[in-house]
Amino acid sequence: FIKAVVSTQSTGGVMPSLPFRVDMAMVLAPTRTRRILVAAGILIFLVLYFRSLSFNAEPVSAPVSTRVVNYPTCLSGYRAQFDRMSADMDVVINVGSKKPDKLFMVGNGHVASTPLTGSHSVLLDNAQPLDLGHNINLKYYLHDNALILAMSVLHMKRGQVDLYYVGENCVTVKETIFASLDTMSVIGHDATISNPTGTKQTITVKTGIDTHLEDIQSLKVSGKTGVVYSDLVHSSNGEAYVAAAASVLSHKTIDVEPYKSGTVQLFISLASSKLPDVGERSEKLKDVCKYVKEQLINLDQSRVVPEHVEQWKDIRKSGLRVQPLQDHLMAKPLDVNLTMYYLLSMYRPPSVIPQASTTNCFKGSPSSHSPVLWTQVKSLDAAYTRLASWKTILATGGCSEFTGSSRLVFYQALLRSFTGIIETIHGLELALNPHSLEGYITLWGIEFQEILINISVAVNTPSHTGYVKVSKALQYSESPLYACDQICSSEISTVPSNGREISFPIHPTNPATPIVYIATQKEQIVTLRQMIEQHHGLDLHSLEEHPISAFFIIVISIVIVVFHALLFHMIYKEFCSGDRGFNKSAR
Repeated sequence: FIKAVVSTQSTGGVMPSLPFRVDMAMVLAPTRTRRILVAAGILIFLVLYFRSLSFNAEPVSAPVSTRVVNYPTCLSGYRAQFDRMSADMDVVINVGSKKPDKLFMVGNGHVASTPLTGSHSVLLDNAQPLDLGHNINLKYYLHDNALILAMSVLHMKRGQVDLYYVGENCVTVKETIFASLDTMSVIGHDATISNPTGTKQTITVKTGIDTHLEDIQSLKVSGKTGVVYSDLVHSSNGEAYVAAAASVLSHKTIDVEPYKSGTVQLFISLASSKLPDVGERSEKLKDVCKYVKEQLINLDQSRVVPEHVEQWKDIRKSGLRVQPLQDHLMAKPLDVNLTMYYLLSMYRPPSVIPQASTTNCFKGSPSSHSPVLWTQVKSLDAAYTRLASWKTILATGGCSEFTGSSRLVFYQALLRSFTGIIETIHGLELALNPHSLEGYITLWGIEFQEILINISVAVNTPSHTGYVKVSKALQYSESPLYACDQICSSEISTVPSNGREISFPIHPTNPATPIVYIATQKEQIVTLRQMIEQHHGLDLHSLEEHPISAFFIIVISIVIVVFHALLFHMIYKEFCSGDRGFNKSAR
């Protein structure tokens, strides 16, 4: 190169031809590419770093497809309602007459029915359903043509199964099947027939009975003729029982005026009694037959449906909504809702509720990350087995008086167990660990010192930080309520009386601490704060963790490896190009 410069000066500045060709673009390209890659690497690093610090951002939920495919045309008016309820995981919808993949059942702890997949059963005290082998289904006819089952819906918040039948000109029947919580052994069918046409329609109603009970008697209830079936049946473990099933139908035919609706009702009473001696069969059969008859005769049919609706409304004043994001360890929302519905439907409260029953009924670990407790059940036997498991779990978790409690107290125990809500002498603690949670959990109607509390939690990923919000129901505006964050490092806050929420940040701590404390007396939280200071030292912030997220470390590692691989590739390519130029000059 020096010789070429000297030669240029001696020739008047004209560069002589070299023995090889210099491609300046090839020489400069690696330098330019390297600068671009370095700048891109720095930019990616900064973006990922600042993203890992954004712990206050709410988790972004993935859209869940809940739309019903092949929705029946004549039922399009229900579509918006069912899409909304499906999004909240409050219903299970089965289109057509095919067997659903979920267990459609109704029950009250004494009797149960699986309308689409099984028969009527009596729930025994020893955690075992007794299948009576007795099925009663209503069938509807218009002009001698049977209406077709178009859709079935399991309502977990209403405690019922709705069957939708469709006939000519979109004449529809909505049949609601439920188990009365007040009347121990009665299953109800309440059918509403809608006539959207301009002419009167006559609907014929028939009871399709498939039974193994062979003894038949007639029954008169309010001028209507019913029937009683009875016989000897055996449980799955071979024990002998006598059982009876009585039913009465309100209408065999009904005229529905144009643009009006009509109602048909069927009530079924079930009973069983253990048969220790075969010689007592006749007497026992008389007793169970008398019992099922008296239940239907004494039943106030005009009040059964409204009371059923009100009772489930009271139960669902409390509730839970969960929306995990990428948290594969947390139970699925639909499985949680179904399990709680089955447990409420199978639970049998005592005939007399003791005054000592309280909602301070759980002191165990959160069950939200124990999917085995929330997996689907496919039969009544499996549902009863799950109930027995939950009774054991709640009893070992501190619910010593739980078996003597009402259905409402039982439900409160389930809700507390899911999130690890623990009641202590200092108040209420939410013992969720942010490291084991990713997503949203909302609780409402949690009973604490005769106040209904609402709590919502959102934890982001990958920093495991987020927020927890606390409020109380409006009707308890005069009842004081206080709260502080997970290490009580901030000021003790008063929960507003107007129903508004107060919010606290969530940080991972080491060791893990409850993410919020709630009390009805400010002194309780002051005492709790002093205990935390004495146990962990005066510097409360020393408890906080500030971890670098695993996702951030993994991505940065990948970027570094890829960057060096590309850099090595460019150096190798440049070396190979220089080697070819040297060979040309040698030649």
